Amino acid sequence: MKVLGKILSLVITGMLVSACASKPAAESSTSDINYKTENDDLPKSEIISEDKEPTPEEIFIFGLNDVAIKFTSTPKIANINRDFSSAYTFTVTKDGTPVSDYPVTISYPSAKNETISYSTINVVTAEDGSYSFTPDKPVFAASTKLTVYPTPIDDSENLLNAALEHKAQADWKVKSDVINKGAVLFIWDFNEKNRPINNSYDVLSEFRTRGMTMVGNAPINETSYIGKPLNTLYKENYEIIEDAYGYLICGTIKFTKPVEACDDGYLCSLIAEIQAVNMKNGKKVFESTFTHEATGANWNKCVTKCKEELAEEIVDALVYGL
Repeated sequence: MKVLGKILSLVITGMLVSACASKPAAESSTSDINYKTENDDLPKSEIISEDKEPTPEEIFIFGLNDVAIKFTSTPKIANINRDFSSAYTFTVTKDGTPVSDYPVTISYPSAKNETISYSTINVVTAEDGSYSFTPDKPVFAASTKLTVYPTPIDDSENLLNAALEHKAQADWKVKSDVINKGAVLFIWDFNEKNRPINNSYDVLSEFRTRGMTMVGNAPINETSYIGKPLNTLYKENYEIIEDAYGYLICGTIKFTKPVEACDDGYLCSLIAEIQAVNMKNGKKVFESTFTHEATGANWNKCVTKCKEELAEEIVDALVYGL
C-alpha cells in the first residue's frame, strides 16, 4: 500500500505540473507577478551578468586610484640657446609607496610659431619610482608648463581625461635674449583725453629692474609716427642704429575710460597694444594686447599703481615671449 501511495503521489504531482505549464497567460495569478525581477523589462543586451569580466579600460581607470605624481626637483629659469641647469625629476607613488616600471607620459614645449606646440614621450619609472627628464637646449622663449601623467592604454579621450586627473605640472620658463641684446622703445602713454603725452617711463623702468642696461627710447620718437606701420618704424630706426640693439618695441598705453570713483577709492582702467621687431632682420616677433585695472585712494595713486602693474605684465610677456 505504501508503494502504491507513492506512485499515486507522483502521478498527481505530474498532472499538476502539466496543468500549470498549459495554463494560459491570462490566468496567471497575482503571486506569479511577484516573482518578476527588475531585469525582466530590460532587453537581453542590457542585462549585465554579475560575473562579467572588467574591460581593460575599466581596469586602467580603477588602477589610477591612489596614484600620485610629484616633482622632487625642477631646473632654474633657463635662457634661450643655453642648456637647462638641471633635470625635471618626479616620483610616482601608489598609496604613498614608490612604484617602479610605471608608465608615464611627459608633455613639454617643443616648438613655437604664433603659439606653442607640445610633444610627448612615454617613459617608465626607475626602481625607486622616480624619473629624470632633461630637455634639449631651448631655442625659443616661453613661460608655460611641463606636464606628467599616467600613460593611457589607448588613445581614447575618456582614458586621457582620467589620466590627466592625476597629472603633475612644473614651470617651464625660458627667457629671451632681450635682456642681453637690449631694446629701443617707442611706447607712448596717452592721457584720459586720448592724447599722447610721453614715452612710457614705467616700461623703461621695469626693463631696468630686470637687469637690462641696453634700453632707452628709440631715436625716431616723434608723435607723428604713432600709428605708422611697424615696418616703417623699423626702417627709420634701422637707418640710425642698425642692429646695435636687439629689438624695437612699439605700442601705446591708453585709458579705456576716465578714472572713476569706486568703493575702494578710485578705479583706473588701461589698455596697451604692444608689438616688437627683431632689429637684425626686421621680422615681427611679438604682438599682444594687455588690459589692467587698479584702485587707489586718489587719482594719482590708482593711475600710478595701474601703470606700474601693467608695465610689469608687459615686460614679463616680452622677456618670455620674444
